[in-house]
Amino acid sequence: MKRNYYALYIVLFIASICLNYKAYGQHNAAKSFPDRIILNLAEDASTSIAVTWRTDLNTKEGFCELQSITPTRINPTNTQSFKAKTTRVKYGYDGEPTIEANQHSFVFTDLEPGEKYLYRVGKENSWSEWLEFKLPSREKSKFSFIYFGDPQSNIKSEWSRVIRKAYSFSPNCSFMLYGGDIINRAGRDLEWEEWFMAGSYIYGMVPQVLTPGNHDYSGLKIDPHWKYQFTQPGNGPEEVKNTCYFSDYKNLKIISIDSATENELRDENGSALKSQKAWLDSLLTVNTKDWVIVTTHLPFYSSKETRDNPILRKHFQPILEKHGVDMVLTGHDHSYGRGTASDFSEEPSIVYVVSVSGPKLSKVSDKEWMQVKGSNIQLFQEISIEENRLHYKAFTADGELFDEFKIKKRANGKSEFIELHTKINSFQMME
Repeated sequence: MKRNYYALYIVLFIASICLNYKAYGQHNAAKSFPDRIILNLAEDASTSIAVTWRTDLNTKEGFCELQSITPTRINPTNTQSFKAKTTRVKYGYDGEPTIEANQHSFVFTDLEPGEKYLYRVGKENSWSEWLEFKLPSREKSKFSFIYFGDPQSNIKSEWSRVIRKAYSFSPNCSFMLYGGDIINRAGRDLEWEEWFMAGSYIYGMVPQVLTPGNHDYSGLKIDPHWKYQFTQPGNGPEEVKNTCYFSDYKNLKIISIDSATENELRDENGSALKSQKAWLDSLLTVNTKDWVIVTTHLPFYSSKETRDNPILRKHFQPILEKHGVDMVLTGHDHSYGRGTASDFSEEPSIVYVVSVSGPKLSKVSDKEWMQVKGSNIQLFQEISIEENRLHYKAFTADGELFDEFKIKKRANGKSEFIELHTKINSFQMME
């Protein structure tokens, strides 16, 4: 009898080793060393910034160390230490090994506008490398940011070259903004692993600004990774906190509207639609920034023949036009379209852009709202703002200039649009 118990004990012991090996042998499993380090913009980007990372469950607490940037070796005595918030998470997807981890997050506050800082995350014997970031000054000096349409699929193998090309073009970019569908299958940790591998250390040095797409939802629920691996401003409506929010960066207010929630806002009586409308109108009523750019996943005007989003225009376009929003940056349609249009005004001024950065591509339509369009093309956009001037450039994945325009705000409050794409000796990649 004892021999049987002993044999059973051996079998169970070997099984537990195999199960642990299966979990920790996964390349997307968390380890004691910090990974998936990512910065996010805070509400006031000039004085605050958020950082998030993960470790395995054995690492039960995490810390951030911060100091002003130095031209020589890093002196530990100059370092401030902060304890992060730690949350245990569990991600499962369709029979793949469950991933359990501790997510750590911290928001640096009361920083000096315009200053450069060094930071690292982790704990004793398990620190990340030192990374750096720069806060914007309060002046209206020039800055640039990168905008990506849907990465979504083949992220490591094919989208990675786009983010790396964008970073090589604009290594001093202030932040990177995404128009939704960051991955293809909501909740699948293996795809998030690809996304973090594609951007690598860039995410730890350049703040990321993300709005969700329909592929970031499963049914009516947002991918749980959003809540724990990003620390975005919680200043939006309660129903869509962390996906609807705003950040102030110099003289720009950047606003994320969650158009993927509640079945893509098709329910006109839905609480998320109503609360976001009221919040947006209230926010823009007291806005003091010179420039306002909205990002959301669904296009106000679709570049795909079979798609249209009249409910989005009906409920949100009057608010945007009332308050003089400058641009709306979107994704979803997997092709490129750019134009100025309106369902309500005879003199439209808002520039609408639909773009795609990933390799999932669709044919563009011949809809009249587009002044520039393109099919079968991966793109990234660099948008620069300096005082009363905005300069927009769209580049192909291999770095060729594809589209370009400028906007200049006049003293009377009206905007002058300067079309530059006709001067580009490029190609319209059409099917």
